[in-house]
Amino acid sequence: MTGLPLKPFYFLRHGETDWNLEHRAMGSQDIPLNDRGVSQGLNAAELLKNEPIATIVSSPLLRARKTAGIIAQHIKAPIIEITELQEACWGEKEGQLKGNGLWINGWRNGEDIKGAEGYADFSSRIKRGLEKALQHKGPVLIVSHGGVYWVVQEILGFPIINLGNAEPIFHRPPEHLSHP
Repeated sequence: MTGLPLKPFYFLRHGETDWNLEHRAMGSQDIPLNDRGVSQGLNAAELLKNEPIATIVSSPLLRARKTAGIIAQHIKAPIIEITELQEACWGEKEGQLKGNGLWINGWRNGEDIKGAEGYADFSSRIKRGLEKALQHKGPVLIVSHGGVYWVVQEILGFPIINLGNAEPIFHRPPEHLSHP
């Protein structure tokens, strides 16, 4: 957990959007949740209602804010927006079908995309956002995006998986590293 406070936290990717259904690259586009995404947010709220979440931290993008708002209604925790936790700008790829996803892997490996935020800059921004998020009263629930979770996994030294929409995941630092 290099450079991050050794605190437990929850992470949740936003609920589904129509662009998720169509396999379109959203990036920094402000796409709203669809009806299923709202329902997924309600299901996540049900899963999290008995967890000791003290603060919800959200990306400022509508799909994350709406998901965070649905959850906040059920767990009565304040929402704090952190701009550094918004999804990457994918430049000319935004709105395009993802296809086989090879361009995403290339981008994550440092290839440039016209008009896009470079992966190294994105990763640095996300790390700053996580550091800010984990300064709040915890445990913190971070509601953000799939690309953001790639960076979280890299920071934590985990293999990269694609997190489903509105599927909460809990991260606890190893006991031998935790501070009282």
